[in-house]
Amino acid sequence: MRRIHLLLFGCCLIPSTLMAQELKSDYIQWGFDSHQFANKLSSWSKANPTINEDDNFFISRVRPKTRFRNVDTQVRQDLTDANDKKLLAWLPWNVPSKNALPDGVFDSEVFSMWPYVTHWGDWNCGLGRIPASLLDVAHKNGVPVSSVAGIPYGSLKSDWRTTLNNIATSNVQNAAAFMNYFGYDGLGYNSEYTEFFGAGRVTKALRDFHVNLNKAIKPYNPIYENLWYDGTNDQGRIAFDQGLNDNNKSIFGEGGSEAANLFFNYNWNADWLLQQSVEKAEEINRNPLDLYAGINMQGGEPRHGSRWTLLKNHRISIGLWGAHSQNMFFESRGEKGSDPETQQRTYMLRTERWFSSGSRNPVNSIAINNSLNYNADNTDFAGMSAMMTARSSMSWDLAVEPFITYFNLGNGKFFNYGGVRQNDRPWANVGVQDYLPTWRWWFASKLLGRTAADVPANGLDAEFVWDDAYMGGSTVRVHGSTSKEYLHLFKTKYALKSGDVITFRYKVKGGKADASLVFTTEDAVNTEKAYPVLASTDEADEDKWVEKTITVDGSLNGKTLALVALKMENAADLNLYLGEFSIVRGTFDAPAKPVIAKTALLHSAKNGVDGKIIFNMPNSKASGEPCYNTDVKTSLFKLWAKQEGKEPILMGVTTSWAGMYYSVPVDVKGQGKIKFGVSAVSLDMKKESDIAWGEDHDIFTTYDYSDEIKADKSVIKPNEAFTISYVDPRHEAGNWKIEHNGTAVASSNNTTEIKVNGLNQVGFYDLVLTGYVTENGTRVSKEVRYSNYVQITSDAVGAVPHINKLTANDSETSIEVVANSEVTMKYEGKKADGSGSRGIKTLEKPVGVKVSELGLTNNNQPWSLAFWVKFNSLSGGTQIVDMRDPGTGWPQNNWGTFWSTYDPSTGVYELTLRAKNGGGSPEYKQRWKVDFIPGAWTHFTLAMDGNGTNTKPMLYINGKEAKAHNWQIGDRNGEGLCEERFVNNGWWDANILGISLGRHSTAAMNAVIDDVKFFNKYISAAEAAQTMTSTSTTEGGLKAYWDFEADADASHYFTSKVGNAKLAHGELKVGTGEGVASLVPDAPTYDAGSAFVSGNYQVKTTAEWTAKKATIVSQNGTDMAGTAKLKYAKAGDYEVTLTLTNAHGSDTRTFQVIKVKADPTGINGTEAADMKVYAIDRDVLFDVETPGNYLVQVFSTNGQMVASKAVSVNGAESVRLHLGAQGVYVVNVKKDGKTLRTVKFICK
Repeated sequence: MRRIHLLLFGCCLIPSTLMAQELKSDYIQWGFDSHQFANKLSSWSKANPTINEDDNFFISRVRPKTRFRNVDTQVRQDLTDANDKKLLAWLPWNVPSKNALPDGVFDSEVFSMWPYVTHWGDWNCGLGRIPASLLDVAHKNGVPVSSVAGIPYGSLKSDWRTTLNNIATSNVQNAAAFMNYFGYDGLGYNSEYTEFFGAGRVTKALRDFHVNLNKAIKPYNPIYENLWYDGTNDQGRIAFDQGLNDNNKSIFGEGGSEAANLFFNYNWNADWLLQQSVEKAEEINRNPLDLYAGINMQGGEPRHGSRWTLLKNHRISIGLWGAHSQNMFFESRGEKGSDPETQQRTYMLRTERWFSSGSRNPVNSIAINNSLNYNADNTDFAGMSAMMTARSSMSWDLAVEPFITYFNLGNGKFFNYGGVRQNDRPWANVGVQDYLPTWRWWFASKLLGRTAADVPANGLDAEFVWDDAYMGGSTVRVHGSTSKEYLHLFKTKYALKSGDVITFRYKVKGGKADASLVFTTEDAVNTEKAYPVLASTDEADEDKWVEKTITVDGSLNGKTLALVALKMENAADLNLYLGEFSIVRGTFDAPAKPVIAKTALLHSAKNGVDGKIIFNMPNSKASGEPCYNTDVKTSLFKLWAKQEGKEPILMGVTTSWAGMYYSVPVDVKGQGKIKFGVSAVSLDMKKESDIAWGEDHDIFTTYDYSDEIKADKSVIKPNEAFTISYVDPRHEAGNWKIEHNGTAVASSNNTTEIKVNGLNQVGFYDLVLTGYVTENGTRVSKEVRYSNYVQITSDAVGAVPHINKLTANDSETSIEVVANSEVTMKYEGKKADGSGSRGIKTLEKPVGVKVSELGLTNNNQPWSLAFWVKFNSLSGGTQIVDMRDPGTGWPQNNWGTFWSTYDPSTGVYELTLRAKNGGGSPEYKQRWKVDFIPGAWTHFTLAMDGNGTNTKPMLYINGKEAKAHNWQIGDRNGEGLCEERFVNNGWWDANILGISLGRHSTAAMNAVIDDVKFFNKYISAAEAAQTMTSTSTTEGGLKAYWDFEADADASHYFTSKVGNAKLAHGELKVGTGEGVASLVPDAPTYDAGSAFVSGNYQVKTTAEWTAKKATIVSQNGTDMAGTAKLKYAKAGDYEVTLTLTNAHGSDTRTFQVIKVKADPTGINGTEAADMKVYAIDRDVLFDVETPGNYLVQVFSTNGQMVASKAVSVNGAESVRLHLGAQGVYVVNVKKDGKTLRTVKFICK
């Protein structure tokens, strides 16, 4: 028996829970703006097509698909070529600084409702430069994308006159070749200008240019379309709201001389105007559907009269605008919370309800109304599907390109490939978005059921999720119960042939169903051909992707596939994840190896490394001609990174010939070089080129240190040991000191952490840290005081639970049992239960009171608001306290009398006082430095020193004046506390004084609040300190006091212990008009309140056991100890996770591993039973009984392969791996290329 020793170095693998790195302004160079576009056109040529070295981030590599019509697979069969509206989304993408470029931020825009869009005008893209990612996803869906000239309103300025004139005089053929090469599908103009001189000469010349450009480019790009905001007419004069007439018909263009399609301004909603426009379009041989009725989504325009109820009756299309920097779907996606996944889900709901219908199922015939709401609960909106069909581009020759989708949106919190986790870094690249369900959740109880009666009232539902994926970071989840239901997936037009292989891949997370893939063909669209793929007797396995294949035979040979659906019968609590649907004809060659043009390391920090790669593919295309991925036999490209001495990591994929890397995990104590690589994947996703690697880059030469610190406990008890340390493993040593009331009680010098054996006195302690920080790009030594960083709370109020010991059958290491035998899990904890004050969770929703009930009639009165707060988390721009009337008009419903926001990245709390009319008085801003520490209680007091005429704010934190940072009044500013006062005349009688009220572009609080007090006077620091722990109702000036010890009433209001004012937790329910809302109380959620206030809220610890594929026979437990009895029916290696939770927090531990054998002899076991896998301290042992060729691979939890060893075994042998670093690892063992076992374990 021989032993194999494998040593793993690098004990400081970067944690996976850190903040994401993201696209910065210097990572990718755009190259030019709208004003420079004409010059770029004049200097560009096919012979020399390069703008700059980053061109590949702006060149589409997906040939635009063409869409088809098939009335038999439409939901609404009364929509024809003549009345099927188009939709122009003249909207910004994501945020202006990033647009659709690849990013490291998961919560990025990944629009997916392409079937209901016929043109995307990227409003925050200047003329002639569009990110390839947006182009690629739009092109695969048959949607053109254009850029926009953002011409300002009014007289045409000289710079824009020059720009437009230069464009108009450009060589048309060269311009067409430029647009064709880069893959741009149109030019758009925010045309609301007047030419006061020249009788419209520039406008007319530009029109002629557009006519000729259309003629030149249409043979290459049939979906090309120019756009013109109908604010400037043929004569170069502003002329809004006239519809199509003789004064703008030449800008629109006659049939055969099309110039630019018109986007009507927002007062089009008159029957005569629309009818006149239709008639004029027909008169000049144009399709009236090339005219777009503008909808201002930001301003709620048209403001008056009918909108949709009028537009539906006319052959005029739909144009969406709003706003300048972000579209309204994306901009206020925080309405349900600031958690990134919550925001993504909210964005998805907003777009699904707007486009497919308020029910997210276009079959539910919701009556068309005139609403312009776009919120996540927009359930009574008919949707765009009421006036247009869902378009599809799925109609190409399968011999040229297979149809493959993995249901991936193009973003994620991790990246999976082939169902295996490759890394756990957030990412976004909409260019790799897959083909997605056409109609967006067309459920019906019968095939092609088109009426609301065909939709079960309580049937199945579907949604996108971001917790699993076969490829990418998301997929479709189908869930619920039903006796029989169809989910119509894809509208297609594929000519099938015998031998075509159809693959369906899925994962059953829970429940059961009988499921079949259903196909219909154009010659018999109502006749289903069903192929079973799942039986209700199949066992759910949340870890297993199941693959089913169907080979096309004679019954489908020569038929045109019209519809793909999934039929589910006998579904009970089904939880089904979709992984793949594909149709592949034959085999496809591996692509050539990419040729790297450049790689660069852009940023290095504790989170990892950012980089980029630019490459080309060998091809035979002439210079300046477009080359698509299909031309080079490629579906997509894999992006690789490799640290010296480590295995390559797959960081993501791209369709562009350039890629970005964000937060590549590196061993910060390892070797200091990294390189980036790329490989090309075949069209059928089955073959791959060799990896092309760039040069080595030094990781640590320009390392960006993080000065963040962390404590190992969020709740600390008297005499309990704790540690505070730098988060960055590479941080320089510092001098640490903990002070209580100015006296040092603990210290540690020239270290990267301070270990404290315990502090015996309950209360607040400051941390004083002298060490290196980054200021203005330079490392300098500086003393930083973290006020109240350490909080010692009494044992009586309870503590965060802690698991001291976890065993299986009394063993702390792996055990072996036979199937169906009982396993006894036990744990030992510590005292964590207790009782104290009761608070309420904000849940990122408002807690408010009417100012009229507080006796306030203006904000120049003196008042103070005090409360305890414990943040669970902090996002950028968190709303703390403000005062406004959400029911008044925009934008006052968003601004109000005052607002205040906290930025955790800078530690700055900013209070803004505003006049009623924005131009009537400048804003008054006062800023303080505040350290809000998630998990710790902070007492917050905002005091307004009003004198009846004007006012001045003050902030107290934990009974002390907060450190004034700086101030600003209009264009004047200064350091520290502003001594000036402000006439705060912005006032609405219906104002609400709100905590966590939230507003446009800011998050409400994810926190717990307690002991809310309102004083009708300006209180001092001494009074603020006194009220922190006081429960008295007789404090001077106390007007209202809510301690939450008594339950809210039946209407969910808390009555004050002083006076009659009522306070409620609630939700801002959307009204009519932008931003208009009302505070509707809801049932509060109680939680443990401030540890420094007395009360009777009971803190109890609960135990939760998670044991996959086990039956939990019995369980019990407290904070101190508990047990659970489990049984496993099948052989395998299993882990059991225990979580202890109470109101203060939780602790989790996983036991690894329970090896279950099929029977005592192992004779009937699987081949995997011939190998025993277990861990002892930092040694992992594999006892091998069967000869063969074995491959042992070890991965960190972020997907990085940290070791690999191949070994040939001739008989019973033992393989030992010694790991040099503690942590969690995953070991995969293959025999002769087949995976035998994958085991997760903890290396101690």
